[in-house]
Amino acid sequence: MALVVERLGDIGVIRLSRWIFNCYLIRGDRSYVVVDAGMPGSADDVAGVLAVHRAAVGAVVATHGHSDHVAGAPRLAAEHRVALHLPEVTLGYLDGTRRPRTPALSKVAQIWPTLLSQPLDLTGLRGFADGPRIAGFGTGKGMVGGALGGAQPLADGQPLPGAPGWEVLHVPGHTDDSTAFWHAGSRTLLSGDAVLSAGGRAWFTPETVDGGAAARSEQRLRALPVEHLLPGHGLPVHGADVWADMR
Repeated sequence: MALVVERLGDIGVIRLSRWIFNCYLIRGDRSYVVVDAGMPGSADDVAGVLAVHRAAVGAVVATHGHSDHVAGAPRLAAEHRVALHLPEVTLGYLDGTRRPRTPALSKVAQIWPTLLSQPLDLTGLRGFADGPRIAGFGTGKGMVGGALGGAQPLADGQPLPGAPGWEVLHVPGHTDDSTAFWHAGSRTLLSGDAVLSAGGRAWFTPETVDGGAAARSEQRLRALPVEHLLPGHGLPVHGADVWADMR
């Protein structure tokens, strides 16, 4: 399976996917904000799409510091000479003031329906295996952060840099640094790994490090009138109320 490019023109977003790993391009005023460039080769995938649209990258952001969400981000930001933005908690992992927690394998195993939602892409699988050596956490070895130096913070409630109308939401549970991005005008939620999808339905992830925090984040997100769910893993879900038919 090759790279999947899905243009969601009505909400100003392009989805790039290799297997279950989604990278999103949010259209800004004169450039795109790239969200979750998690594969080491994400820069090449993004470059091909930008060439078609004759557009530039305005910023690179991530929903959390797992390697499959940040491994391609340093190269992408460097090549386009733009800022890299990471959640505030992730920056605590980088400066050593906090230690990242990652879900146990027993928790990871619970999301198997999402893993089967799209055909396997060998490039994506290789990227998932190679990414932890570049940047991020998730292998139990702590944070690999040298390539992420100089990243700027994303704080709860602030506007998403470079993407007018989008807001940063801190939604811990999957990890302590889990973050989502909300666009009230189009009722679009880019959920990171706080919400996945499987079988065409939204799914609050069971893959968590903190059940209490996850429950509070779920309550916060359910209060949003989401019509377009763009998950970190799995296919987008669209409907008048994506919470009406949950897994």
